[in-house]
Amino acid sequence: MSGEIDNAARPRLAPAELAHRVAGLKAGERLAVIGIGRDGLGGILAAGDGSRGVLLVATEELRHDDPRGAAALIDRLLDDLADLALARWPDWPGQDGAAPEMSAPWLKAAATCAAAGRPPRFRRMALALEFGQLLRAVDPGSVILVAEVDPASPARAAPVIGALEWCARHGGACVAALPAAPPDTPPYDRILYGACEIGRAPTPAAARYIPAQSGPVSRAHHASATEKLMEEALGRDPELAGLFSGNEVVPVPGSGQQPRVDLLCREHRVVVELDGPEHQASPKFGHDRHRDYELMVAGYRVLRLTNDQVATDLQRAVEKIRAVVRLARTTARHPPPGDPIR
Repeated sequence: MSGEIDNAARPRLAPAELAHRVAGLKAGERLAVIGIGRDGLGGILAAGDGSRGVLLVATEELRHDDPRGAAALIDRLLDDLADLALARWPDWPGQDGAAPEMSAPWLKAAATCAAAGRPPRFRRMALALEFGQLLRAVDPGSVILVAEVDPASPARAAPVIGALEWCARHGGACVAALPAAPPDTPPYDRILYGACEIGRAPTPAAARYIPAQSGPVSRAHHASATEKLMEEALGRDPELAGLFSGNEVVPVPGSGQQPRVDLLCREHRVVVELDGPEHQASPKFGHDRHRDYELMVAGYRVLRLTNDQVATDLQRAVEKIRAVVRLARTTARHPPPGDPIR
């Protein structure tokens, strides 16, 4: 079956519909959701009916070259579940014998650990058994595991997909969140069957209206909250205020289309691009690399920041911009030996 047919048949679910479908996943079932990251999906589920616990699986520090692959992620996941189980102690099911799926020996040993303030993690125990017991200790309805899968890097995606497959085989309800549609090639082909896309209601006219401004006019793209946030932060910075202009066209050599960039400092020839998740996948990823090449040849320094980096640590993003501007200033004043003086 071709990718076009698959995409055409893929259901688009509104946020409330998606939350309902995820909440209805049974033990061992998996679902791939395209068009949203892990944290965005977590926000939708948090606003849902809340009938089941959800764990957003930490994959950020997973090294794709770790020889343990999926095993490293599973080990970290068990640590997280043990921490959550400790936080729920003593409200675990099965202590009165009413939950036969809970192992009595595990309950006894785990309760001893929890009573002493230690996470109930037993590294000599069979992983599958420990996984099942921890899931039920955290939430009697079984926790839903949500992990983000990189849609642009098969090497980074493979261990996450492998870990989700292992969890599903051993009774976990698992969701793979992909910020953009991946290619229908390994390892993504293992999770795309039955995938759905996130559908959002049209933005109301009031939210799309840009009122007249009495102060300085914003040049940030009207649909990009990240660009507006960064523009305001740069405007407040004593060193960087007035240097950058948003949504500017940069002239580059050649007869092709001239690139329009998110933020441009003409004085020091610095470009800042703010990338959403759609920039992680083809064809945007390759197109961005070609734009960076064109700008570099034209004499510009290009700094790329993700929307998540700006949202989670705005000041650090500003400091990165400051460092590039200072580098450009220093190089202009003191060019490397052999470079022509400008």
